Amino acid sequence: MAEGMENSAEVAPYLSRLQTLEDLPEVAFLKTCPTPHALLDGRRVLFMNPAAVSLLDGPSAEYFVGRDLLEWIHPLDQERFLYRMSALTERQPQNEQTLLRLRTATGITRTALVNSAQISLDGRQINMASALDVSQILGMNAALRASEENFQRLFENMHDVFYRTNDRQELVLVGPGVTRMLGYTVEEVLGKPAADYYVEPQERQQVLQAIRQQGEIRDYPARLRHKDGHTVHVAITSKPMLGAQGELLGVEGIFRDVTAEVEARAALTRLATHDDLTNTLNRRAFLEQVTKHVRHLRRYPEECLLAIVDLDHFKTVNDRHGHLAGDKVLKVLVEVIRDSLRSTDLFGRLGGDEFAVALRKCCPEEGFDILRRLLHQVRATSVALGKGERVPLSVSLGVTPLLGEDQPVALAMARADRALYLAKEQGRGCFAFAPPEGEPFLSGHPFPDGVIGPRVG
Repeated sequence: MAEGMENSAEVAPYLSRLQTLEDLPEVAFLKTCPTPHALLDGRRVLFMNPAAVSLLDGPSAEYFVGRDLLEWIHPLDQERFLYRMSALTERQPQNEQTLLRLRTATGITRTALVNSAQISLDGRQINMASALDVSQILGMNAALRASEENFQRLFENMHDVFYRTNDRQELVLVGPGVTRMLGYTVEEVLGKPAADYYVEPQERQQVLQAIRQQGEIRDYPARLRHKDGHTVHVAITSKPMLGAQGELLGVEGIFRDVTAEVEARAALTRLATHDDLTNTLNRRAFLEQVTKHVRHLRRYPEECLLAIVDLDHFKTVNDRHGHLAGDKVLKVLVEVIRDSLRSTDLFGRLGGDEFAVALRKCCPEEGFDILRRLLHQVRATSVALGKGERVPLSVSLGVTPLLGEDQPVALAMARADRALYLAKEQGRGCFAFAPPEGEPFLSGHPFPDGVIGPRVG
């Protein structure tokens, strides 16, 4: 837990209870006992006698009050310590002695023979832990030293970040790689909720839910927030730490930075679905999305329109000014069309100078208004091609309803294409409408507002 917690409001209740405990004869005895003892509320320290303070190299007993004793258990032994503490009940009030490695306040590793028990004191059930320093007796044998050195080397140098939380999902152990990956120092994150470092805090709940349901997760995708604000994509491998009654004591595991992989996959997906020149959906992706929407229409009918948009006289631009000029014209046209559409509409390039639009949840009256505005915006736009010459823009459109019965989508595309042909016949710069059955509406000449066919509404 971060330094300074002992001065926080969270510790105040424990300091208050310490004053009450110090008046008890049992606690007075423990103060004089040469064996290290600690009294705990769960795992939170209520009292430490001078021998325990000395064992853990603390500056004072108050330094430990209110803090989780887990902080001073070596990372390799924390899961076992948590299990033993969870096993203390009225029916099993005492644990057998065990060897635990302790990590003191000054960073020294000591080995102790530890006892824990549940006792009644001042009318309450509390936990008591006692320890006997056996480091010198064991002499830190070669196997133990090797285990410690290997853990420390792996913990500090591994590219992935090891982490452990407590039952409140606060970070109690984090590898130094967190600084390289997320920009935070270890001290900045210890004691803080793990959810604080997710782009969306609820994503942490999804991770926990997956761990509970699956028992263990491997390479689970999540998004963490770097200290400077950018998103870091990670793959999490974690398992739960369970108590004697199956309760969740915490979670431990590693997370690996996969940002480069995620961005590479996104780039490949975009290349496969978007037109490189205009950054619109390509033909295949547009038709796939429209097909998906048609299947939706079969179950949830709603009014929709499909329009094919053709740039008028584009061949002349290419022949006279070259293909680079033609590319510039297409880019400008796409921006004009995109500005005229709603965020819910689908827009893609079919090929060459031909585009398509699917107006979702759109009746003919509203759709015709959108297309009229589009025509006017296109007519009001010209593209500078150098030497003071500007090319005016104009488009022709073929429009038809998009129906749940349009399977395959080629049925609707064929109707829209017939309407487009009529719009071109009638002078371009306008649109024609093809009903599901029968021929496209014709009037012989475009209406002044650029609409072929009967007025709607």
